[in-house]
Amino acid sequence: MAQFDYPYKKGVNITAWVLQFLVCIILLGVSAWLLSVIDEAGLGSNGLLTGAAGFQIAITALNIVMNIVEIVLISKKRMPPALYLSSACIKTAIWGIIWILDLISLSVVSIILTLILFATSLLQLIYGAILVHRKRKGTLTGGKYAKASNPQDPGLAEGGFAAPQPGYYYPPPNASTEYKPTNVPTPPPPQYGYPAPSHAYAGQQPGSYELDNRGGNA
Repeated sequence: MAQFDYPYKKGVNITAWVLQFLVCIILLGVSAWLLSVIDEAGLGSNGLLTGAAGFQIAITALNIVMNIVEIVLISKKRMPPALYLSSACIKTAIWGIIWILDLISLSVVSIILTLILFATSLLQLIYGAILVHRKRKGTLTGGKYAKASNPQDPGLAEGGFAAPQPGYYYPPPNASTEYKPTNVPTPPPPQYGYPAPSHAYAGQQPGSYELDNRGGNA
């Protein structure tokens, strides 16, 4: 499986995660308290308040889950920059919209809390964009591919070569690979003081007496 050992800054991520976790827990508590108040006051028929509290619980729970996924992937070096940037974009878009809605409703506490979530998500978005840009330019270090472990072949699991199979022939490292035929007939010795013509024995098989006689009669 691919490993993405990119230099994710702890100062950026840990700050964002801690603040987001704290604010999300506060929002979860407030939403749960609001639902209990609605239920005790007999306002369950008011779908607007119930829907708003339920929507806030769903959004904050999604943010917590996304942060946990980021922590696990970065700690295991499985987080590619594109996925990190996509997660930051989703969180920034969600909390940006909610912050604008809080500005319209003039809810001071909600404005402060959602501003913290929006700012930390935007910080991760900017950092993720820098990582992706550096990766495309080729200036980002890390991200090497790690071979998957193969229990049947420990040599390959460590990134080396497998042991040679028994009975397999390996030529010497400096041996010549030139082909040398072994059945080439040797030219006959000179006869009567004159060298034998090379064309007379061009197609002659070694040891063929019949071809020798035909050549001599011709």
